[in-house]
Amino acid sequence: MTTDFGKRLKEARKAAKLTQVQLAKAAGIGQSTLAELEKTGYGSARVANLAEACGVSVMWLSDGTGSMHPTTALSPSPAPGVPVVHVPLLANAGSMGPGTDIQHDDILVGQIALSEQWVSRRLQPTNLNALRFIHAYGDSMSPTFEDGDILLVDTGIRDPKIIDGVYVMAANDRVYIKRVRQRMDGVVEISSDNATVKTVDVLNGDHRIDILGRVVWCWNGRKL
Repeated sequence: MTTDFGKRLKEARKAAKLTQVQLAKAAGIGQSTLAELEKTGYGSARVANLAEACGVSVMWLSDGTGSMHPTTALSPSPAPGVPVVHVPLLANAGSMGPGTDIQHDDILVGQIALSEQWVSRRLQPTNLNALRFIHAYGDSMSPTFEDGDILLVDTGIRDPKIIDGVYVMAANDRVYIKRVRQRMDGVVEISSDNATVKTVDVLNGDHRIDILGRVVWCWNGRKL
């Protein structure tokens, strides 16, 4: 029999349009654990992570107190009269696959207005002027990103040794979107999130790779 907590968790996930795999990854738990929570769970030590990933109230998810979506919650969409950040939307794209041809100049196609408070509190960018929206194509980063997603990139973060994450990078006149992490032995490793794509490389100086920025948010609501 499904528990009340499990029902709320599943409702929150469905409302956020996330799969079990996507939510589990965002909350730092296994997909099988999430599936069990949605059936027989009475709570979780990761309830705050689950609530944030789904964009719902922690108290509501935990015990049903209050509303699912509190009106005081921060939103990326600016309310009337609040300060906004106009982030450039570029025609430039990154590939989650074999790479796309590099465009040496930013090609502006529009702007997307975001709440300045939301950007500052949730994303904490190096500089508001360093943010750029780009398009992502391919399937090598699925399920984290899907083909056609719009990604928010902080171009002020260019050293993967400072913080692991998903980066936009250029190599051999191609642009890629890959996960970058520093191993315990100090080696910086590049990989894909798609389990069917066995892409693993290391930054060992044999070829030049330029880090163009770190992906900090996806239009599907995921913070990286």
